Amino acid sequence: MILQTLDNKEQDMDFEKIARDKHLNKTNCASSVYEAFQEINTNSTAAPLPRDEGGRCGAVLSAEKILREMEIGRTEEFAGKFIERYGSVMCEDLKGKNGISCNDYVGFAAVLLEKMIDESKEEGTLV
Repeated sequence: MILQTLDNKEQDMDFEKIARDKHLNKTNCASSVYEAFQEINTNSTAAPLPRDEGGRCGAVLSAEKILREMEIGRTEEFAGKFIERYGSVMCEDLKGKNGISCNDYVGFAAVLLEKMIDESKEEGTLV
């Protein structure tokens, strides 16, 4: 039943667009990703603070928190894929480097998180 509810909510949502728009409208990176998924994350609490865990990117922190709250796990896999794409998860290494904006990190985090949620649904591991 929970999975069916997720499917209904998720089919009309563009998580990347929601996250990017929130970020462009002055919501911080962590809150932008976290709030974009709030409707489908029934265990949501509060967004982490950007750079809260040793200077890690807020978009990454939010995605990892959502993966834990939705009982999917795979946080190391998420971080690995983010590092594979951008070379780091540390804000100081990412911010303003190589012409890539924080909004791009927010967008990629949302896309990757949505993909991992979808994979978990397909595998039947999403509770």
